[in-house]
Amino acid sequence: MNQTPSKRSVGVILIKIILPVCLTALGVAGFWYYKSNTVKFKRKPAVKTVPVVDTIKVNPGRATAQIRAMGIVQPDREVVIKSQVAGTIIQVAPEFVQGGLIPKGQTMVRIDPADYTLAVNKAQNALAQVQADFDIEKGQQQIAKEELKLMAAMSPDGVKETSLALRKPQLEQARVAVESAKSDLEAARLDLERTRIMAPFHALVLSKEVDEGAMTAAQGALATLVDVTCYQVEVQVPMDRLDRIRFHETHGSPVRIRSLYAGREWEGRVVRTTGAVTEQSRMAGVIIRVDDPLGLGSAKGRAAMLLDDHVEALIEGHSFDNAFPVPRTLVREDSSLWIFNDGHLEIRKVAPVWIENNRVFIQSGLSPGDLVISSDLPTPVPGMALTLASGEDR
Repeated sequence: MNQTPSKRSVGVILIKIILPVCLTALGVAGFWYYKSNTVKFKRKPAVKTVPVVDTIKVNPGRATAQIRAMGIVQPDREVVIKSQVAGTIIQVAPEFVQGGLIPKGQTMVRIDPADYTLAVNKAQNALAQVQADFDIEKGQQQIAKEELKLMAAMSPDGVKETSLALRKPQLEQARVAVESAKSDLEAARLDLERTRIMAPFHALVLSKEVDEGAMTAAQGALATLVDVTCYQVEVQVPMDRLDRIRFHETHGSPVRIRSLYAGREWEGRVVRTTGAVTEQSRMAGVIIRVDDPLGLGSAKGRAAMLLDDHVEALIEGHSFDNAFPVPRTLVREDSSLWIFNDGHLEIRKVAPVWIENNRVFIQSGLSPGDLVISSDLPTPVPGMALTLASGEDR
């Protein structure tokens, strides 16, 4: 009964001693195994990367300055036609309607001429009467001269001739009456002519105020006419661009005009400035002339230009020789360009002579065949190494 517990005690002691030793031996063996099989990394030397860039080759040429501006179509000549005599309108031309076209010299409106015809007849009769009186007075003057000769011959002391004795004042009075009657006749005839109102130029009837059967007073408005031989477009241009525009009545800078709503196009030329700048934007007013805006003459078949239409004008200014066109986005903030020069970056200062919406023209600072870098560089440093993208010119 006493042996059994002692054997168990020996077994327990052996387990407590042998098991930790075995576990320790296994741990040491595992450590050396993994240490002998550890992956060893070899550090490679750093490789220097060279930025790859895109470029565009630039070459000089002849460039024309182009100025874009917005404007409104306006009449070059607009007049309000008024009647110079009063009366009843007895006739109007078929074209005398709003939007109608009336050739120069065509009768637009006729006023009843009856009263003015009677006035002409009356003035003719008055002239005939005073002309007869003038002729009679000339005869009286001749008789007065003969009477003075007889009286001088009969009088021992002679008779002195005076202007009154020769009836010169009476003759002058009769002559003045004749001239006055002629003027009255001319005025009556002029009033008669004024009963027929004619178009002063090839006109568009912008508005009309009377019609057949209406009464009109002297200086009464009849219609508003616009000259259709030419229109004008007033645009606003920055003042620093005026020196690039040629102003002349017949040889001004050519302009292409496009309607913002209809898409129609016309050609014009810059003729003058308005002589003033706008109060708010401080831009200069420029007048563009458009001949035959309705396409009735030399430009027959062209779309008609409408008054008050909003248009865009592209003005062709002076030309530049030996100018390099460069996209505006490639000019850096400090007015410099990035140039690819034999595998390295060159930062070159330039002075633009003309700037448009998307292009810059440069006359100095570039050479033919230069490669301007169009790619972005995060930290551009002069002289840094670069390489061209595949397919780029070298």
